[in-house]
Amino acid sequence: MRNVFGAAIKTYGQVSYDSAAEYGSSADLLNLLFTGLTDALIDAQRFLLQKKYFEKGVAISKSQKILIELRNTLDFGVGGELAINLDELYAYCLKRLAEAHIQNDAVALREVHSLMSELRDAWFQASRSAA
Repeated sequence: MRNVFGAAIKTYGQVSYDSAAEYGSSADLLNLLFTGLTDALIDAQRFLLQKKYFEKGVAISKSQKILIELRNTLDFGVGGELAINLDELYAYCLKRLAEAHIQNDAVALREVHSLMSELRDAWFQASRSAA
C-alpha cells in the first residue's frame, strides 16, 4: 500500500512544501483540503434547504475554490493516468456545482458530496496505511 500512497502523493506534486510543513506533511494538507471540501458541501446542502441562498452560494464558492486548488496541484508527469482521472473528476464536480448553484439543485450537491466523500475516505485510508 505504501507504493500506492507514494504514487498518490506524487500526483499532487504542486502542493506547497511550505504549506505542507505547516501541517506536518503534504498528506496532512490534502486531508485538510478534502475535509474542508466535504464540510463546505454539507453547508451548501443545509443552506439550500433553509433557503439561505447567499450562504449557499458562499459554501459552493468555497467548494469550487478547493476543487480548483486540488486540480492545480495535480502533477500529470508523475501521476499519469491517475492525475488525468482526478482532473476529469474535479472538472465534472465543478460543472455540477455550477449547475447546483444556478438551479438550486440539491441532487447535484449530494452527488458531488458523495463523490468527494468517497475520494476523501480513500485518501485518508491510503495516508494512514503509509504512516
